[in-house]
Amino acid sequence: MTGKIKNNKYCRGCPAICCTNLSMGIGKPANPKEVEDLKWQLQFDTVKVYISKNRWYQLVEGRCIYLSEDNFCTIYDHRPKKCRDHNPPNCERFGKYYDVMLENPKDLEKYFAKKKRKK
Repeated sequence: MTGKIKNNKYCRGCPAICCTNLSMGIGKPANPKEVEDLKWQLQFDTVKVYISKNRWYQLVEGRCIYLSEDNFCTIYDHRPKKCRDHNPPNCERFGKYYDVMLENPKDLEKYFAKKKRKK
């Protein structure tokens, strides 16, 4: 662990949430096949989908291979740009980062049914 992370008041005591979930932007399903594909992906217990500011993301739960047992990055000085750009306090630890969380196929069905009723 470097002194830099030790002194970062936002990271101190954090359970490394940013290093245990992989979030990737995806497109909103636009047709029945895409909805079915997303429902299939949501059958896996490590996969979720969330919507934030009308943008869709796939969340894959896991743990970075470079995260130590005590939740510190073992390659901190050489970590990828994506990790360096992550900027607390604008992170998962400090509030809800999503508007809607879809955890399984039923959640996705309910989401679209609710949207359809509103039209």
